[in-house]
Amino acid sequence: MSEEKLQFIYVTGELTLSIVISVSNLLVLWVFMRNKFIRTATNTYIFSLALTDFLAGSIGIPFTVYSVITKEPNSFTPCLAVHLILCILCTISTFHLLAMAIDKYITICSPLNAYTRFGKSSRKLRTFILIALAWIVGFLIGVLPLFEIFGFSSNLKKNFNKRNECSFLYVVDEKYLVYVIFFATIIFPSTIICYCYAAIYSRIRFDEAQVSCLLRASDRQKRIRNRKKIIRTLLILVATYAICWYPLYLINTADHFLTFYRPSLGATYFTVWLSHVCCAINPLIYAYGMPGFKQCLRCFVKNASQKRRTRLNTSIYQNEGQFSKVAFDVLANREESLHKKKSPILIDSLNGVRKYSIRI
Repeated sequence: MSEEKLQFIYVTGELTLSIVISVSNLLVLWVFMRNKFIRTATNTYIFSLALTDFLAGSIGIPFTVYSVITKEPNSFTPCLAVHLILCILCTISTFHLLAMAIDKYITICSPLNAYTRFGKSSRKLRTFILIALAWIVGFLIGVLPLFEIFGFSSNLKKNFNKRNECSFLYVVDEKYLVYVIFFATIIFPSTIICYCYAAIYSRIRFDEAQVSCLLRASDRQKRIRNRKKIIRTLLILVATYAICWYPLYLINTADHFLTFYRPSLGATYFTVWLSHVCCAINPLIYAYGMPGFKQCLRCFVKNASQKRRTRLNTSIYQNEGQFSKVAFDVLANREESLHKKKSPILIDSLNGVRKYSIRI
């Protein structure tokens, strides 16, 4: 397949994904802002994650697509900054997933810490600290290529001036993608996430074994169903994270260390697009499953349909009122004309009486 066709498919897929990411995460933000009863500490992570993914879909992806199509900006630093916008937002999104896993681990596996050192009074403080760290650390890691601290961009500037063409591969060093992005934002967070969820699963099984002998058969079956649901959710979280992020950086790592391997353009486009799919899946996993969100969404759809029905009925009533008014005028004119035709003698006699009265 030619490069133009691959680029067209990639751009179409990215723009479609941008719309899906923006709409789905904007809906999460709207529900969180409109309903106070779901503004819990845990759901604050989901709100911040949805904000990050919304920015990635509405700003990061369109800027990247613009650069892919136009090959602009033509200078090195602006081109690097354009491509780093999406990289920064995706890194922040990854650290949000890490912060959520740590928070669940502290709450479930360390209840003593959850109610003493990080007690209920300071639960919000812990939430805001972890969210702030996710934004700060993700931003600092994302902007490293702009500063020649490790020499990530020194060698690329010379080659860029020769090509004078803006592309992600021409402005972002492979060493940065492998040693910083892959190990610092993929391997390290995924290891901690897997450990936290494995510990959560072990703790749930341990607690269930302790209380199962004290429960009735129906309650025991209910707890088993809940445990299977939790296990299924945790497996979906880990599998989604691995499927979306690992292919791209495994290709970059193989390209960096293996001299005989060069990934095709189609594989690169697909793995880049797949890494952005995570921003569209996050609301489905985290937001749409949280307590109260489905009810709020149903209320939103119900209210929207009711408002639309009300506007439709109002317009019908207005049109009916205008029609009845026009019909009344037509009927009145018709009756008046018929009255004139049927009684011309009466009208002439009345005019004669008026004239006679005036003469007297």
